[in-house]
Amino acid sequence: MPLPQLMPLLAAVALAPCPAPVKAQLDGLYRWQVARQDLSGPIELKSQKSRFTDGLYQKLRRAYGLDPNSGSFVDFDLFSGTQVGTFGAKVLGCTAAPGGGLEARVAVQAGLRNRPAEAPQLLRYQLVRGPAGSWKIADIVYAHPAGFRLSSYLAELLGPKP
Repeated sequence: MPLPQLMPLLAAVALAPCPAPVKAQLDGLYRWQVARQDLSGPIELKSQKSRFTDGLYQKLRRAYGLDPNSGSFVDFDLFSGTQVGTFGAKVLGCTAAPGGGLEARVAVQAGLRNRPAEAPQLLRYQLVRGPAGSWKIADIVYAHPAGFRLSSYLAELLGPKP
């Protein structure tokens, strides 16, 4: 479903504009995401460390460092929720979250090379205030499957194997 058709559905959630620092965090993440897709080799996440809580960053770093030959590896694009490329993202708005955090709704345009899918992927970013007052990404909730969380995926991926 194209973004204009999604807008009435999103309006029912009573989204408010995100604070400028939150929008800047997410816009910057997607600028990096789109640019890095053209690079070969392992994903270098270090330049994005300040965008994430320390705990989430450490798990992401460990997950991206896994050897695919071991059978455990990141098997989808964590910032689009797909197995295709990311063309861009639009921060749609924010809602208050328990404990003083925010949830930012982001529409991610993904698809095969030169052919973005019509319907954007809707992700919900959970953000908390960092020690210096900046907003940090604490988790991502994906639309499909409903309620699927980055934190749960990483815990399973990095956890002990049977």
